[in-house]
Amino acid sequence: MTIPAGETPVPLISVTAGEHALIGEKESKLLHLFKFQDERFVLVKSYPSIFGANGEDKKKEGDFATPKGSYFTLRYTPGSALPEIYGEGAFVLNYPNFLDRKDRKDGTGIWIHGHTPSKVIGAGDLVNTKGCIALSNDHIKELKGLLRASGTPVSIVDRVAFVKEGSRKESQREVRAFMDSWRLAWESGNTGKYLAHYSKDFINSDGMRFEAFKRHKERVNSNKKFIRVAVDQMAVLFPQEREGQVAVVRFVQKYRSNNFESNSKKLFYLKKERGGWTIFGESAF
Repeated sequence: MTIPAGETPVPLISVTAGEHALIGEKESKLLHLFKFQDERFVLVKSYPSIFGANGEDKKKEGDFATPKGSYFTLRYTPGSALPEIYGEGAFVLNYPNFLDRKDRKDGTGIWIHGHTPSKVIGAGDLVNTKGCIALSNDHIKELKGLLRASGTPVSIVDRVAFVKEGSRKESQREVRAFMDSWRLAWESGNTGKYLAHYSKDFINSDGMRFEAFKRHKERVNSNKKFIRVAVDQMAVLFPQEREGQVAVVRFVQKYRSNNFESNSKKLFYLKKERGGWTIFGESAF
């Protein structure tokens, strides 16, 4: 991959310092590994890969297509616990995600995995997959030592597009400022101010829509003497096909109040509305 001077891949906005992120590029049949260091994304390596036999975006179970979008790994499963065709092992992705379900896409089991040890990626009957991304067993072994088993950002595109580094930094500032505003509004105990960060078509991880969520939060917050919220391990992706109108935010939420305490791993789906960013979807990972 040749990255134009002063530019950066569209999907990658920010992750934690030293963290890796992946971009699967269907047209080049490469899986690109990036590392976030010195506040920018650096290309580390590109791995030859194979993708779904159907070159289109995934829409339904059994269509042999690899989905396009922004995903995260859920877990790593070693090859010893899988059929031989998965080789060294597999990173399981969170397909279908909130956006896929909203678009009525279905199917499951999109993985980044190895292959039957006696075969070679890209040759013979290993020239494509049923929708997963497959690469050599040696490369899976290499990635296993670099990536988070749960939470590694994985963007899948037809061809990587680029944006000016200054534009990426501005997007990073915008989303970080929004998340900080959301956190402070929640801590303030002003439920109206907190709910102003949510879109009217919001759906939470339990399938609760905005009006039900509003009533729930008003009831819960009425019993709080104090609320403290910390946001850690934030990563921000811009799904390339959404043209800057949607952001996906991964974070660990640390919540504490006078009568409850919890840590949870969350994904927020933000969209740009007339007044700025709002949260229109949420899921756990």
